[in-house]
Amino acid sequence: MENFNQYCLPQKEFIDRGNEPIHEMTVYIQKLDKCFKKDSDNFAEICFCVNEIHKLFMKNNFGIYLKGNRSVSYSFDTIMTGFGISKSESSRLLSCYEKFITKETEKPMVFAEFYGFSKTKLFELLQVDNEQLKKDLQNKVLRFDFTIKQIRDYVKNLQTLEKQQAKLNGNDKEEKEEIVEEDIPMAYNPQQHYDFEYFQDKNKAQLLNIVWELQREYEKLKTSYNKLKKEKK
Repeated sequence: MENFNQYCLPQKEFIDRGNEPIHEMTVYIQKLDKCFKKDSDNFAEICFCVNEIHKLFMKNNFGIYLKGNRSVSYSFDTIMTGFGISKSESSRLLSCYEKFITKETEKPMVFAEFYGFSKTKLFELLQVDNEQLKKDLQNKVLRFDFTIKQIRDYVKNLQTLEKQQAKLNGNDKEEKEEIVEEDIPMAYNPQQHYDFEYFQDKNKAQLLNIVWELQREYEKLKTSYNKLKKEKK
């Protein structure tokens, strides 16, 4: 396929199969092209442009091509490929637009609470609910200066807690009935081995939050066990 960028001019506009010009497509492709040529941080604008291009393809799902080059039909994926954006990355850019970018202003911006996180870090945080993210940012359990590894560990720990909560909510009755009092973990056990490297870079607020989360999980397990004992009687 010929490089579509050379055609992105008003006189070489995109049209749909109904022969209606799509002026917006040319406009947003030109804007996206400028985003990649800027030296400043423009992640929000990139997400915005990718979202707008995607919306146009959703409206014109019978195919889009260029005037004067109707033998080639363009898809959202081929446009993204022209910018070196893979399918997985374009999907994450669309998700980031919905999750982290302002919608009510003419100039798209990353929400204030997430400003400072790089594109890669925001990609990792897509898996976490926004309310959870805001709470953990406020409690300094999550910080914008975390490394990618620290953010992945943070997400992994949350997912582990969610799985534990799902079990407590009754997804596996037989597994619940096997719980005995001795198996209920303490919030802190000095005889148990802990990975010191995991804790050594945590500040006081983060360590207190970890203890609080462990205590909360212990209380949930204890309550679940006592309820199960009553049901058996």
